[in-house]
Amino acid sequence: MSVDIPKVAIAFGAVSVPQGDVIDLRVHLGCTKEVSSFEVLLQNWNKKYSPNGSYPINVGMDGNISIGRGTNVPQTITCRVEAVKYESTPTENYLRVSGRCWGERLFRRVVTKTYENKKGEEIVKDLLDYYVGLSHVRDSTELVENTDTTYTKLEYQDTPVFDILKYIAGSADRQGAIGFDFRVEPDGYFAFFPKLSKTSTANLSEKIEESEYHKDIHSIRNKIYVYGAAAKRLPTDTDEDDLTENLNDWTSNGNLRLDSWHITQDGQAKYADSYSICGSNTGSNEIWLHRNLTSIKLNCQEGFKQIRFWLNWTRAESGMPSAAKLRLYTDVSDYFEGDILPLLGAQAQWQKITLRTDQPSWIVIGSPMWNSINGVRFIVTHPIECMPIVRIDHLLFFDCRYFAMQEDVASQSAYGLRELSQTDEELYSNGECSLRAKALLEHLKSPFEHLTLRSTVLDYGNTPLLPGDKIHVLLPNENVDADYRIESVEYHVDARTQTLEITLELGKETPLLADYLYALRSKTDHLSRHKMAIVR
Repeated sequence: MSVDIPKVAIAFGAVSVPQGDVIDLRVHLGCTKEVSSFEVLLQNWNKKYSPNGSYPINVGMDGNISIGRGTNVPQTITCRVEAVKYESTPTENYLRVSGRCWGERLFRRVVTKTYENKKGEEIVKDLLDYYVGLSHVRDSTELVENTDTTYTKLEYQDTPVFDILKYIAGSADRQGAIGFDFRVEPDGYFAFFPKLSKTSTANLSEKIEESEYHKDIHSIRNKIYVYGAAAKRLPTDTDEDDLTENLNDWTSNGNLRLDSWHITQDGQAKYADSYSICGSNTGSNEIWLHRNLTSIKLNCQEGFKQIRFWLNWTRAESGMPSAAKLRLYTDVSDYFEGDILPLLGAQAQWQKITLRTDQPSWIVIGSPMWNSINGVRFIVTHPIECMPIVRIDHLLFFDCRYFAMQEDVASQSAYGLRELSQTDEELYSNGECSLRAKALLEHLKSPFEHLTLRSTVLDYGNTPLLPGDKIHVLLPNENVDADYRIESVEYHVDARTQTLEITLELGKETPLLADYLYALRSKTDHLSRHKMAIVR
């Protein structure tokens, strides 16, 4: 196949480098995970490019490199000289110049700032305008595209700009898919766009001379655990009183009733409920109140870590109880028992009591299970018969993360069990955790595909292949006929052989679907694609 020989145009500062001085040139274009870079080997006759030479090339110079064929020589990179190296023998003199694109500016500054309730694109533009100094508007066209994600709070301290951009790119979503790419364009403008939204115009048909196609299971995860905010509570009502506002599922060894003597305020929190649960036992020295529960989990990663309740006790005469216990039942003969006597207040005084389920002080009776607690009992015992009365109000189980697990049995059978655990403080229900787990599982349960393509006969005209672009690949022998994302592209000009070799690194993965594709996320403020992160 006949193709035009490669043409290059290089300028560093005011120095224009003739193509005849170029011996070897490599331009590596990357995006999102890396910035672009270059290295060129030049003839340096008669100290032409040396300090105090005719056309000195110095570190710190800005420049540009164009690579093409025939009359088409499009700009490939806007760059900055970061290193020069002189290589000489008695008969030969060379200069090796290397550096990165203007994306190197992303590594110069660190950010100490808090962003609150900002869209993803607003944060990106703020970083570019006030920290980086890269233009993102070309001919009145905004190159930083809008996201569908609002960040509730991002707090940064001495954080590199590049790290913040990677976080936004990896977490923002647009029209149902999570993930953005960013790159510095060949002309030096900064672009931020949804993954797979740009398509290369280059045609690879019959231009691929070498190919490597492989799949790997390194990133496969087929059992996903997702933990949300540590805000799960039982009960869930705003008054935290559903378990003590009626007699449903309550029993006692004495007379059981609703009592209007109850807690109306706790600090600044005011309650609108009406009752407490009251039990009294005439002619006895002990009173207990028992609440049946739908099976709940305590003292495990997805279980409640704390129990809080208000207790008020009285008796017919003065004196203190001799014992006070809290029992957590798996069944009638299997329970955990905790001593609450030291926590009781004085007679007729409401006392707020908080117990941790992860403390070692619980006494084990029988074979109870923390992941299956079906009842809670409050027991107050006195040394004599004294007509004891106990009131319980605002019984609350808390300190628990929302949780969901999703798995794919077929993937586990094919590739083995491969687990992933993720915690997201912005998930405020088990349902939201389930949606996130489903999205991650769909994204990660199958192998990722990778392609390496090489060609010395590809002519891309005036539109160079750029990382982040989508391109179609047909490899009949491997049964490959699909679109792939360009992860990086390297242009290598070898003056000795007069060749331009282009190497493409391509990837294909299942898109990470945004959670709201599985359910409309519009019911509460917590379901509005808001995200939060604190990085220090």
